[in-house]
Amino acid sequence: MSLARYGWEPFFQRQALDAGRSIPGRVRLATVRRAQVYASTGRVRVSVPRNVGPAVVGDWLLFDPRKRIATRVLKRRNALARNRPGHAAKRQILASNIDAALIVTGLDRNVNARLVERYLVCVRESAAKAVIVLNKEDLCPGANEVIRSLREADPSQPVLAASAVTGTGLKELEQHLPSGGTIALAGPSGGGKSSLVNALLNREHLRVGAVRERDRRGKHTTTRRELVVHPKGWLLMDLPGIRELYPWSRPETVDEVFPEIDRLGLDCYYRNCRHESEPGCSVRKAAEEARIDEGRLKSYLELRREQEMLIRNLQESRA
Repeated sequence: MSLARYGWEPFFQRQALDAGRSIPGRVRLATVRRAQVYASTGRVRVSVPRNVGPAVVGDWLLFDPRKRIATRVLKRRNALARNRPGHAAKRQILASNIDAALIVTGLDRNVNARLVERYLVCVRESAAKAVIVLNKEDLCPGANEVIRSLREADPSQPVLAASAVTGTGLKELEQHLPSGGTIALAGPSGGGKSSLVNALLNREHLRVGAVRERDRRGKHTTTRRELVVHPKGWLLMDLPGIRELYPWSRPETVDEVFPEIDRLGLDCYYRNCRHESEPGCSVRKAAEEARIDEGRLKSYLELRREQEMLIRNLQESRA
């Protein structure tokens, strides 16, 4: 079985030149000390010793095929990561070695643009392609206004409506998926990520849960990450829903997600203007004149402060 269909590429091949008798496998499922991998011999269950380090879904690792013990986790090409809630600076990897991320949210509720922005920061930091998917279009025919508002600040950001039930928008969505790439589906619970995976696969692979009628909030149907092979060559990864997301990124990445604010900042009187109370701030002036969205500005400032604090905490811990 060829490993190319699982994303085996030169970046990982070069790391395995000194593998000896160990062979490579890509993590399909993982727990703390065990993993199931896609290998040339098929699906293999391997143990992951503590000294090897943690392995997450999407990782490539080397393992002894006879003992079925992991010997090394290969360096990641990229990672979708967040700061663990309640910690000053503790990185948690949500997805590893991805080419694109679908930020999925349901149209059967008010779309939380502020949470979408946080996911965008995580994806931009990983250098993967981000696509915002407004699922459950069949429950909200007037999705164009939501799409327009999300595209307004950054017209280059792909935003599309889809329905896992009727199949609307799925062909358009597939056009945004990199050929043979690893695609992570992220977003809040109840947005329909598992249903979307099933619709793309055209079969029931993942369990689908219901949402509460009173507030349209979903249960955590997806409790584990799994790498699923699509017949067209993609690898799909459904991530558990997250309601609080603290991106693990740099302040500069936040600027990329808010391009209209970043551009206006070039005209501020002070080069290091924080856009809070400084005189001559072109960003604050634009917000007062309603030329930029006040909610986006508040989100931008909050995310910048979080990332600056994260960097300070990391520097202190290393010192």
